Amino acid sequence: MILKRKTEKTSRSQKVSEIIRKAISEVLVRNEMPLDTPFKFPISVVKVDMNSDLKIAYIYVITHQEIEENEIILKLNSCKHFLSREVTSLINLKFSPKLVFRIDRSIDEISNIEKVLRKEKVLNDLNKN
Repeated sequence: MILKRKTEKTSRSQKVSEIIRKAISEVLVRNEMPLDTPFKFPISVVKVDMNSDLKIAYIYVITHQEIEENEIILKLNSCKHFLSREVTSLINLKFSPKLVFRIDRSIDEISNIEKVLRKEKVLNDLNKN
């Protein structure tokens, strides 16, 4: 028998993700991570998704710095222990979730949609109506 995971958001999950988002944002804006070469610009937290049991926080980040996406994730993962400790000190939860960093792709998707909408064929179709 195959069980499907619940993907619906509960109000508890949304509250916890907002608490985590505020805490991790505060830590990342300070830009005081123990890195050999720190980020030139602070990292922005776009959103935080929690898994169903609230044990894992998927943190979607972007930066305005011109570096590779893999390098951003590698730097964040290298100081994950520091970030977890800082976030735990800022939140008041029974369990501190495991932090999993991911690059936010929504900006890329928006720019792709804008490119499609600016194509001549689409503009012609819109002008006909």
